[in-house]
Amino acid sequence: MNREVRFGRVRELASSIWTSAGARGPQNSYPLTGYLLVLMVVAGVVLRIQNIGYPFHHGFDEHQYVNAAHQFLIGGEDPECCHPPLSKLLVGVGMVLFGHTPLGWRFVPLVFGLHCIVLVFLIAKSLFKDTRAGWMPAAFMAADGFYLSYSRSSLGDIILAGLVLWSVLAAVTARGWLGVLTCAVLIGAAGSIKWVAFLAGLPACFAILLLRQVPWYTMTSFALVPVVHFAIWMIGLKVVGDPNDIASIWGEILRRKNFHLGFPHQTNPLESVWYTWLALYHPIVIKSAQIGTKIRLASSVGNPLLWITADLCLLGLAVGGALTATSVRWRRRWAEWFDARASKAVAILGVSWLSLMLLWMSGRIVTYWYHYLTPWGFAIALVGGLAAYLERRFPKDLLIFVSLVVVVFIYYAPVWAEIPISVPAANRRLIFPLWR
Repeated sequence: MNREVRFGRVRELASSIWTSAGARGPQNSYPLTGYLLVLMVVAGVVLRIQNIGYPFHHGFDEHQYVNAAHQFLIGGEDPECCHPPLSKLLVGVGMVLFGHTPLGWRFVPLVFGLHCIVLVFLIAKSLFKDTRAGWMPAAFMAADGFYLSYSRSSLGDIILAGLVLWSVLAAVTARGWLGVLTCAVLIGAAGSIKWVAFLAGLPACFAILLLRQVPWYTMTSFALVPVVHFAIWMIGLKVVGDPNDIASIWGEILRRKNFHLGFPHQTNPLESVWYTWLALYHPIVIKSAQIGTKIRLASSVGNPLLWITADLCLLGLAVGGALTATSVRWRRRWAEWFDARASKAVAILGVSWLSLMLLWMSGRIVTYWYHYLTPWGFAIALVGGLAAYLERRFPKDLLIFVSLVVVVFIYYAPVWAEIPISVPAANRRLIFPLWR
């Protein structure tokens, strides 16, 4: 057998092996999918920033945070009597930079709203070890009206969501004591926006134990959480001229806790039970303004396609997790679809969503639509991460799904980003009376 024949046979064998491996291995995604993801991110950023100083009057609950921030700046009494001081202090930073103006009120929430897009990118990318898994949730968050509308309003919930995402990111990426200490500081800061953020400690600990990137005993760093919380209270009370010793802080915390627990249920028409959030039952119109025959709306209704997909993912995770835990056959099926890395990522994101829902599920305090903002960030990361993971098997199906998300995004953008639109056109988008 001459040299050329032997070389030809080797080449044919290599070609057949390469073809066979390609058939079994991940398929390449469509370039158009990537272009659409970039389009959503860019458009989401532009829609958040454009005309942020309009309207010139306060929207839903903005007066509470703006008036409180103003009092912190002049050393007056805090008129917002429900929550810890950090969100009001941060809103005040924007007012120092840009004055007592709509841009000043909304600057810091806008900053947090923008970097929430970056945070879900980093969380999903770190968990799935895949850049594509970061781009998917970043694009989906950019193209969802819930985060978009709150990014344009001077409300504390978007700041809370950002700090909680930061906390879990710190736990996921921790490689030593410094990372866990950073996580503890961030949880202490997030809890100084609203106390529900202390529940972020649950997914943080879960991630540390499951990923095993740092020793378990580094979790003793979470003893720093109450220290950070009390330190922020000291600063807040000092600014307004109130006593800021430990006993006074504790007394103020108890007073505000009792205030929350004292709210009677079903007295506010905007109140909504936690399980209705999954069905987009009662989103809130955060801002509205009339311009001649046109109307400008900032509705917090989410992207319905993403919402339905997230519900299916959460339900599938709950059912699949239960079956996998009790059946060897289902464990084999799960392993056929998800490797160990993806399984851990899904588990951490699912636990993160559930942990931030626990207080609202308890039924102990009055709940509203905006309370879902923080858990929703982890649902978006879950949907995006799974979409990127499954894209390797179903690239065409993912292209169709992403295309539909873009279409819904374009259709709803006017009622999310306060773009002038006629009342009939707005009502065609906000089809249910409770959406208006």
